[in-house]
Amino acid sequence: MKISIILDFVCPYCYVGEKILEKALKEKNLKPEFRFFPYELSPEPKPQPIVNEASKEYFEKNIVNWAKQENIEVNFPTISPKPRTALAFEGIYIAEKYDKGIEYVRAVLEAYWLHNKDIGNVEILIEIADNLLIPKFEFADALLSGKFKEAHQKLNAEVSEFDFDVVPTFYIDDTQLETFPRTTEKWLELLK
Repeated sequence: MKISIILDFVCPYCYVGEKILEKALKEKNLKPEFRFFPYELSPEPKPQPIVNEASKEYFEKNIVNWAKQENIEVNFPTISPKPRTALAFEGIYIAEKYDKGIEYVRAVLEAYWLHNKDIGNVEILIEIADNLLIPKFEFADALLSGKFKEAHQKLNAEVSEFDFDVVPTFYIDDTQLETFPRTTEKWLELLK
């Protein structure tokens, strides 16, 4: 089984949605192959969103309550403006080389949504990679040299042409799910 996800690391729906998927996969004892498609919500040169009281109220009302129903911890990140995520996406290329793509994606999501870390900062990303035993110097060199910048920009542009409405958008094998499964129970029905 292959699961593909269109996501951005600063999207709370992507964080909670992936955690729900993770729970369902554990319950079914499945270890699919993953593919990640970047969809930066605020790519260069678009302005980065500013964190404010209105965004916190929306988060509390819509994200925290949903996450609690699924027993998922999530915190409101206070980093303002929200981090750019291009470098975090470029890190996936190195993580996948070491078969740690999903671990890396989950660690970046958790760094932001649980630990309020600036995932637009290359030092934070290097620390995440190092904690996953991804060779630190190779990872740092790839991000600092822009080794995967062009590949990321090309994929990000291609994803913009896909037919989808929201992030996250999930695919099982090559079939796009009509709606985004918002509960573990719904994922358990979909996973075979």
